[in-house]
Amino acid sequence: MKRLRHRKGFFLVLVAAVVAALTAILVRFGVNAQFEVLTAGHFRDEIVAEEAARSVLAGVKAAVVEDKWQVPALIPLIAGQMALKSRCKGKIEDEASRLPVNQLVLSGEDGMVILERYWVLRGLSGRVFQALTDWIDADDVTVAGRAESAAYGKAGAYFRNAPLQSLFEFNLIPGWVEMTKKMGKLGGSAVRDLTVWGDGKINLLTADRDVLSVLSDEMTPLLLDRIVEAREMGRIQAIGDFKKIARMNDAVFRAFQRWGTLNSKTFRVLIETTYRKGRFRLFAILRRQGNGVRTIYYREGFWQPM
Repeated sequence: MKRLRHRKGFFLVLVAAVVAALTAILVRFGVNAQFEVLTAGHFRDEIVAEEAARSVLAGVKAAVVEDKWQVPALIPLIAGQMALKSRCKGKIEDEASRLPVNQLVLSGEDGMVILERYWVLRGLSGRVFQALTDWIDADDVTVAGRAESAAYGKAGAYFRNAPLQSLFEFNLIPGWVEMTKKMGKLGGSAVRDLTVWGDGKINLLTADRDVLSVLSDEMTPLLLDRIVEAREMGRIQAIGDFKKIARMNDAVFRAFQRWGTLNSKTFRVLIETTYRKGRFRLFAILRRQGNGVRTIYYREGFWQPM
């Protein structure tokens, strides 16, 4: 009897072990199946969000061609007209409202002075200014007259002597990251008014006060107020109309003629779409050419463009 009871106990333990193993397998199978379903659903949602963003970008290009890029809430409006399932938000900005860094450096002293005025106005690092100009220019001398090795002479330091290709390339310039971190703590951005995609002209109708103020060292706060008021009142239809502003001096007007335009060709676009659990974001630089639009820069992903 003892032996029989022992066998029964052994078989009960064995059956319990088998049941436990089968239960574990079934649970794992169920979890894996559920995970695969969720993953597939999430992937589907991301695809829908991505396609929505690309569709809206096509609509933005059409608006740029028709010169309707300034329509309020343009991106949600386009998404609504397309009856997209995804929620869409974003913005389109005039790239010509910013200072064209590459062209200012490469144009020589006149352009460098404008960029330096902006640097002083924003309280940015003079050392980083020298490193930036050394990165872009084609020579081996800094703006301050010191050898280029003053910024790039350390072992492993690299400089291109070529124009910047994107905003992210700023981060390779010695001291740039530290300077932007400091600016971030102060609630500002080091590249708020800078662009690497401009065509060398600044749109005098869309540029903000900081950009206008550095175009000439003879720009006064009072004259700046009058310029801003004139363009807000719609009195500026041609560059020559700035000459009609009270007490417009020759130096400021010459700077406007040299660097200014009233027509923009390049635009910055940020689009973010959400569909259920899927999200997608794209960043593009569009340039109007003739009767069409060309994408000169494109990037995807959830990062914050500077």
